[in-house]
Amino acid sequence: MAMWPEMGFQESPYATRPVPATAEGEALFVGRDAVAKRLANRLTSSDLHPTIEGENGVGKTSLVSVVGYRLRRNFEEGQTSQAIIPVDESFQLTPKDTAAALERKVLLAVASAMIRHHGVLKAGGHDVPNIADVRSWLSSPILTGGGGGASFMGIGGNATRSVSANTSAGFNEEGLRSTILEWLGQCFPTSQSGAFVCVLDNLELLETSKDARSLLESMRDGMLSMRGLKWVLCGARGIVRTSASSPRLEGRLAEPLELDPIADDEISQVIARRLDYYRIDEAGASAPVGPDSFKLIYDILNKNLRNALKYSEDFSLWLYDEGHAEKGEDSFAGLFEDWIKWKAEQGAGQTDLSGTRAWEVFDSLVTKGGSCSPGDFDAFGFNSPQAMVPHIKSLEDVNLVQSSTSDEDRRRKTIAVTPRGWLVRYARSGFSVPE
Repeated sequence: MAMWPEMGFQESPYATRPVPATAEGEALFVGRDAVAKRLANRLTSSDLHPTIEGENGVGKTSLVSVVGYRLRRNFEEGQTSQAIIPVDESFQLTPKDTAAALERKVLLAVASAMIRHHGVLKAGGHDVPNIADVRSWLSSPILTGGGGGASFMGIGGNATRSVSANTSAGFNEEGLRSTILEWLGQCFPTSQSGAFVCVLDNLELLETSKDARSLLESMRDGMLSMRGLKWVLCGARGIVRTSASSPRLEGRLAEPLELDPIADDEISQVIARRLDYYRIDEAGASAPVGPDSFKLIYDILNKNLRNALKYSEDFSLWLYDEGHAEKGEDSFAGLFEDWIKWKAEQGAGQTDLSGTRAWEVFDSLVTKGGSCSPGDFDAFGFNSPQAMVPHIKSLEDVNLVQSSTSDEDRRRKTIAVTPRGWLVRYARSGFSVPE
């Protein structure tokens, strides 16, 4: 028997993937009522594309998924005639990407969504293309092969699939674009009739803010202007504001919503919901990391939900591998605390920093919340940014901090403590939890 069923769960309650746009996703979603309401309002009441800023792992994609699911459910249940329907796939840009390549992936995903939601759209009074024609169109002019891209219609797709036009069938790129645009305009003639919602995620994966803005600007008169298509752009703090700051984009993108970490009084409920949802049998389930233990690792890792889930699953695997799972849930909290201390001590012991000045910078950085820029040099006791940079580089080399830089102004550099850094900080503080 696999580990999780043996411990009484259908699957891992600590999975780090974003929650899906389904009833399952809503059941696992905790808090954030105010920002969820704001996002829903922007999707239903504005032609501007919503944007969300928040730290990595804070739950931006999950927020969009759950809000999209709720809006789609409202339409399916007849509460509104406005069909806001999330597309299953999320999209990302890299420095090697082009707007044309992204557009092609998006349009094919929209065609897939048109098939998947054809029945509910038609029942809701929307003018949709003949589903047989759409299926025939997708299978005939499009050839699927290996290489990159996404799956379409849910048939045999994976992260290494690619899609190319079969030009011998007389169907070129412009034909692809014009056909799907016609479908979108037919199905969603006005903004109040609805839209498919796509997510452009992890904008910070772009190497510089200049590249991000250039790619977004190239989308301005294309994907950001298509009738029946709504975008939600997500990125770490600052990247959306910087990327969206050009005059060309001001008329397309909304002011960013800021997503903060889940509140302290709600974080225990996050894991309690997951344990209840995936539990097979109330009496037979033993949770390796319960709500109190999860709150501990969440605080140690500076309130990063994704990282807290990752370490919870790591502990669960260790617990099972070492034969401790049979000891029972009553012993797990103590074992977890000992395991976290061991991991923290291990990380600190493996960190080789010459001299003490870099450690002083690190200790000061964590007391200031875990992020800064070289412009804050005086707060760290330096006379100039240049004097501070070598010590930041030393911390980067041992993965205690990470930095990102704007290519337009090398002085605008964001420095942040890594998950490993927070764990090392826990050991160096004598195992005290950050306030």
